[in-house]
Amino acid sequence: MHSIKRFFNELIAEHTILFFIMIILIIILIGTIAFYNLEGWSFFNSLYFTSVTMSTIGYGDMAPITHAGKLVSMFYGFMGAPLFIGFTWIVFQSKFQKILKASIHAYHKEAKEAEKIALELEKENKKQDKEIKEIQDEVEKVEENK
Repeated sequence: MHSIKRFFNELIAEHTILFFIMIILIIILIGTIAFYNLEGWSFFNSLYFTSVTMSTIGYGDMAPITHAGKLVSMFYGFMGAPLFIGFTWIVFQSKFQKILKASIHAYHKEAKEAEKIALELEKENKKQDKEIKEIQDEVEKVEENK
């Protein structure tokens, strides 16, 4: 049981969009099978109606006749919008995270470059300070010899 839980946690963490698509497809398949059995529609018409209902388009060209079909239709209508909004949110969040990670990576790369340049400038400064000190010492020696 623990390994199954870990598998799904890793799947969700690494493949959120794919996992969400799989969930939506499973829900669509369940609805398709329900309408196929409850209303006696063809598989394609059941799939079509489920998709149209879940996406909240609702063309009105088909409607369930049975009470059970109407209940399933209401359920799919109410859950369709949140599912599609959630999917859109996950897609945008995933893209935003990729952009954010790339920006952070670029920032860290630039910061490391700036740090490297600062260290080189500091070395050069110390070298120049040493040369200035040597020149000052020589000037003092020359002035003492006068």
